[in-house]
Amino acid sequence: MSRRVHESIEVQAPLQDVFTYWSNLENFPQIMRNVEEVRVTDQEMSHWRIKGPLGKTVEFDAKTTEMSPERGIGWNSTGENDVETSGQVRFEEVADGRTRIDVTMNYADPPGGKIGEVAANAISNPEREMREDLENFARQVERGELNLGGPGAQTR
Repeated sequence: MSRRVHESIEVQAPLQDVFTYWSNLENFPQIMRNVEEVRVTDQEMSHWRIKGPLGKTVEFDAKTTEMSPERGIGWNSTGENDVETSGQVRFEEVADGRTRIDVTMNYADPPGGKIGEVAANAISNPEREMREDLENFARQVERGELNLGGPGAQTR
C-alpha cells in the first residue's frame, strides 16, 4: 500500500537561501529527524539511510529529477532498495524575505511487507513527524542557527 505525506510551512528567510540549504542533500539529516545520512554519489544520484519502523535502518538510492529554485527539488528511488519513495520540495516567495516550503513524499512497499506497514502505522505518524521537522527547521532558521546562504554554503 502506498502512502503520501504532505506538509507546508513558511519561514522568515529569502527563497534563494532556503533553496541553497535544501539543495545540498547532505543537509537533510539536519532537517528531517529520521534521515540518518545522505551521501551524494554523483550529480544526479544519492544514497539515503533512514530510520525505519521498529528501529530498522532502511537504505535506498535516489535519482534527483529536479533541482532549481523555480521548480524545486524532486527525487525517485532507483534500483533494488528496501523501500520505494519519491518526493518533491517546492519553494515559493510569499513576501519579501519569507518563503513557503511545500514537501510531498510518497512511499510504497514498506520494509517487512504488510507486517512492516502495520508496525509503521502503529508506532509512527509521518504527517506529524514531518510537520514537527519543518517547524523545527523554521525555528532554527529564524534564530539564525543555520548557515543558509553564507560562506561555505554549497549549491548544485
